[in-house]
Amino acid sequence: MTVPFSEHLSEQWLLERTYHAQLRNGRELSVPDFTQAMKQLIDFSVPLSTWREISQEEAHAAYQQGRPILLYREHAWEHQKEASGTWRPNRNMRRIIYGDACAQPEAVSGTEYAVCYLDPKRGTFSNAAWRVWFSSDTTTILDGSVHSTITFLAPCLQFPYTTHYTVIASDGQVYEYANRAEAIQGFDAFPPTRGIQREFCSNSRLPTVLLLS
Repeated sequence: MTVPFSEHLSEQWLLERTYHAQLRNGRELSVPDFTQAMKQLIDFSVPLSTWREISQEEAHAAYQQGRPILLYREHAWEHQKEASGTWRPNRNMRRIIYGDACAQPEAVSGTEYAVCYLDPKRGTFSNAAWRVWFSSDTTTILDGSVHSTITFLAPCLQFPYTTHYTVIASDGQVYEYANRAEAIQGFDAFPPTRGIQREFCSNSRLPTVLLLS
């Protein structure tokens, strides 16, 4: 992706629950891999969708100032080759064991995407890959005591705030309003049936749906 991030894109990505990060060389992290890693933070849903790469010094200063940062690392792994002489079933034996549906071979190498979200107000959250490959003590990483190929990320657009209100009538008609008061007024003007007021808000939480009757 080469287009610059914008508030409109940030809001769209937040609603889609995807995560994007621009690197200093102008490229962007793989969105599927980055998003999957971020969604592995099972204890916390990060309310920021857009990130940009910064230096270690900038990350340390930002954290000291109370701003959230993100640590990211792609870690390649490979299983050690098994010792020679280890018994394995041959092709005919595998067919007897597994039938015509051949068993998928076990992966011998791959890449894990480790993320660690640091927020002075909310706390520290990391995915399983980070906890396996890195120490829980992130202060040594931030102050430069540990030299590692970790990418430091900061919010690119922090909490862009654009809100609109949609009221869906019982007949399926959709009505857009600029603010909450107008949405409630429009809803009250409907016939005595049920409708849905949907509030899209891209500040610090995902969209919520409110059912009014």
